[in-house]
Order: sequence, then structure tokens, then C-alpha cells
Amino acid sequence: MDKLLKRNEVPVNDTWKLEDIYETNTAWEQDFGRLAGLASQVESFKGKLGDREQLLKALDLSTEAERIASGLYTYARMRRDEDNSNTLYQGMVARMGQAMAELGSKTAFISPELLMLDEEYLKQLSQDAAFSDYDMMLDDLLRNRSHMLSASEEMLLAMSNDMGSASGTIYDMLTDADMRFPEIEDENGEKQRLTHSNYIPFMMSEKRGVRKAAFDALYSTYKSFSAAIPAMYAGNVKADMFYAKARRHDSALSASLFRDNIPVSVYESLITAVNEHLGSLQKFVGINARLNGLDEMHFYDLYQPPKLGFDISLPFKEAYELVIDCLKPLGEDYAEILRRAVNERWIDPYENEGKSSGAYSWGTYDSHPYVLCNYKEDLDHLQTVAHEMGHSLHTWYSDTNQPYTKSQYSLFVAEVASTVNECLVLMELLDRHPEDEAQAYLLYNLLDSFRGTVFRQTMFAEFEKNAHEMAERGEPLTCETLNAMYGSLNKKYYANLAFDELISYEWMRIPHFYRSFYVYKYATGFSSAMAIAARIRKEGEKAVEEYKSFLKAGCSLYPLDALRLAGVDLSTPAPVRSALDTFDELLAKYEQVTNKLANKK
Repeated sequence: MDKLLKRNEVPVNDTWKLEDIYETNTAWEQDFGRLAGLASQVESFKGKLGDREQLLKALDLSTEAERIASGLYTYARMRRDEDNSNTLYQGMVARMGQAMAELGSKTAFISPELLMLDEEYLKQLSQDAAFSDYDMMLDDLLRNRSHMLSASEEMLLAMSNDMGSASGTIYDMLTDADMRFPEIEDENGEKQRLTHSNYIPFMMSEKRGVRKAAFDALYSTYKSFSAAIPAMYAGNVKADMFYAKARRHDSALSASLFRDNIPVSVYESLITAVNEHLGSLQKFVGINARLNGLDEMHFYDLYQPPKLGFDISLPFKEAYELVIDCLKPLGEDYAEILRRAVNERWIDPYENEGKSSGAYSWGTYDSHPYVLCNYKEDLDHLQTVAHEMGHSLHTWYSDTNQPYTKSQYSLFVAEVASTVNECLVLMELLDRHPEDEAQAYLLYNLLDSFRGTVFRQTMFAEFEKNAHEMAERGEPLTCETLNAMYGSLNKKYYANLAFDELISYEWMRIPHFYRSFYVYKYATGFSSAMAIAARIRKEGEKAVEEYKSFLKAGCSLYPLDALRLAGVDLSTPAPVRSALDTFDELLAKYEQVTNKLANKK
């Protein structure tokens, strides 16, 4: 393994160009100095928002301050991500955390004060051309009106936020800092300490003993916290219930979905549709068991990919060109932005010492999107590039077509564009590689993405729904009750696997459960992306233009309305059912081609 370069040893052309946000740290410091003054100016409008002109000035100033703060924080954090040992940028991030908290406290009066004003006045403003940048914000305020409290009650709720999020904070501290896993033997018989980051690589090992050792070590460690972690999660659920009740929502689920204007039926129909296709999931894992020579498949075997004799291994620049080529159906303007991204150094592709792990797309409204990744020469990382560039192009289209106030699209649709890219790349590669080994390998990757994103995340969504409903009925959330419920879900979803008792503790390791009712968005996003990618390949230019209307919408529309621009109506079960039907079609091809491969041997 080559030694990692230090950050200052990485060739400049192999790094992103953050100077497009701030040319120098001195320029950053100048904007940082402006921020506090802007925040104080906004605060001076307290009590004056009933006057149209004063309100417009307050909103413009607040937006300017938020926009500057966003750029300051993004720059500092991305500089820190280049090398997390750099104390200069550690300090800048910490300073921005405090500055953003102060800005939030000085602008917090705006929404409560507006809600105290006459409803007709707010409706008139939302139709006023001078307030066009704020029409969605005003409409959302009106939508929230019946769930808002008095000014003093709102202040008390705001003051309780730190307490309300304490369970998640404690959980993070426990799992990230205090929890230690035992050592296990790797494939070479050498001792390695198990960590969160190396768990999945261990679970993909060809050696079953390594997989089982990692599985047992991880969940036995979580089991040793059988009193503490259930208490943390129960506290999180109780906080959800408190805020839902305080704001007069029917349930914690409806309160969470209300933020995106999503009806509960969307959540429920996702679970129903996925449950109807569990036989297909079980068939998929059964085929993989056969390919891996397993008479009986256990939960610690789920991540082992079958050896199918094919991979795509390309240097980053060749992989990037292949992504551009596979995304040709999205048009020359889309391809041109992708070329700009690599030519103008929007991407930081390679691992270096101290660099943040994983991959993300981020940036500022006043520059352009950026992508951080840690590229390796395989299909998985090629798909990561396609995924993150999907996020970036979504952001680019949104930022260049919407004012700042309506540019930041909802998390509900955040995974759609990234997954459209992944699906289009895999579908194109399937067309280009008709040989059986390639077909089997590529189909496995697409089907396993389905398994991890639609089936697995829906199982998580079902767990969250059940747990909250248990608490709302007054039932205790303990290790015994939560394990029993989570274990039964695994038995239902993976009925053809041998049941390993330790899988009942898996819910304890899912940090997303402390951002309640978030995971279902992965499943609806993937389903939407599959529907869009299929339309693009079938209908061509018309579907592409409608898809780009969605990309350009930002948050100028509520999420369901934005998706309708791309021909996806998640208010009905049709998109999810269509995606699951596609899973069945791909699964039939996968079974056929893997049978052919077996017969060749």
C-alpha cells in the first residue's frame, strides 16, 4: 500500500480550488468581521415587522447575513476537511459555530413576530412582487400558523432544544468516543481492532469466520449497553412526542412529515408496497447464497458480494470521462457542467493524510458546488463519483435558477439527482457489456443498491413508526421490547435467513434513528430516481427537460410538487410500486444470467 501524501505534497491540480469561495484567509476574516454587525442590524427591526418597508429591509438583511454565514462556515469546514489536524481551520470552524448560534438568536424573533400579525397582511405580502424572494417562506409560515404558539411559549420551546436533542448527543459521544470494540483476526490471521469504519469491509470478507467474528464482536459490544442505549432512544422518542403534542400534531410521525408538507399516507404506502415485495428480496439474497456456496445464509453473510469475474478498474480521470459519457442522455449542457467541474477544480479526488473520509457534495451559493471524495479504482468509487456529481449538478441548476432564499432544496428530494446518475450509469454499462459475467456483476450492484436503499431503509422506517406508536400507546421502550420488535422485522424481511439473535441489537447502531423519520427519504428518493431514469431512457428529450425543471426548482415548490415536474407523483403509490416492479424485472435477468454462469462451470 502506497504511503499517503501529506496535504502540502498533493499536486495542486489534484485538489479543489476553494479560492473560488475566499481567495485568502484574510478575505474570510473580513467577512467574519461583517457578520456580527449585520446580525445586530437585523435585531434592530424587532417589533417593526408590521410595517411593510421595515419588514422587507429586515428580511433582506437577515438573508444577507445568512448567506455570508453559510459561505464562511462552508469554507472553514472544507478547509478543515482537507486535513483535520490543521489547527487554524479547526479554530475557524469553532468560531463559526459560535457566530452562527449568535446569528440564530438575533434573528429568531422574525417568524414568531410575523405569526402574530394579521393573516390577510401575510397573504398580501406573499402576493407582493417586492416579496417574491420570500413568497415560499411566507406561505410556509401561514401553513404552520395553526401549529405555532404564543411568543413566550415559542421562546420556551426554543430554549428546550438542547435538552430535546440531548439523547442524540449522548448517543454520539458514546458510540464515537467511548465505545471500544474488541480485536478480531483478519483474513491474514492478524489481530485488528474492530471499528465502525472497518466493520463493513470485514463483513464483505471472503472468509466466513472473519465475517462472523466481526458480527459477533460488534453486536456483543452493543449488547453490553442494553440499559443505556434503549434509555437514550426512549428519551429521543419522548422528545419527538413532546414537540408534536406541543404543536398540536396528531403524532410524532405527522409532525415530522409536516415540515416538508408530506402526507402520512406517503410514508405508510411505502411500507405497504415494500412489504408486498419481500418475496423478491428473499429471492435475491437466496441467489447470492447459492453463488457464494452457502447452504444456509446468516445475517453476517448479507454483505459478501459473489465473485462474478468482472470489475471496472479505472484511474480517476478515465472513470470521470466514463461517467460523462454514460450521462449523455442528460444533454450537452449537463455534460458541459461536468467538464467544467473537473477542469476548474471543483473536485478533490484523492485521499491524503488527515483528509476526511467518505465523499460529499457541498459548496456555496456564491461560488459553485464542490465534491470531496477518496477515490479508489473500482466500480463502487466510480458510482460514488456519479452520485456526488448528481448532487452537485442539482445544486448548480438550483442555484443558477433560483434566488438564494429558494435555492436550497429539501432533504426529501436530496438523493434523487444523485441516484438518477447512478442508475443511468449502471444501465448504460449493462448495455455496453453484454457478456454474462459483466451482466451478473452489474445487475448485482444495482439490485444490492435496491436492497440497501429501498428494502433496508424501509425496514428502518417501519421500526421508527412502530417504536413511536408503542410509546404513544404508553408502552415502555426497553431493550426487551425494542429487540423483540426489531427482531420480528428482520424475520419478516429476511424470512429465508437463519435467525441470529444478535441481529436484534442492530437498531442500536443506527445513528439516523436520532433524526427521527429521516431514513424513509432514502427509499422514496431511490424509487423516484428509478422512475425518472427509466423515463429518460425511454422518452428521451421530453423527459430530460422535465427532469431539469425539477433540478431548477430548488425550494420554490414543496417537494412533492417539485417531483411532479419530473413526472413522479409520490402522493400515489405508483412510483414506489414501479420501482419495485423494476427490481423484479432485474432480478429475473440476474437469476437467468447467474444460472447460465453456473451451467458453464
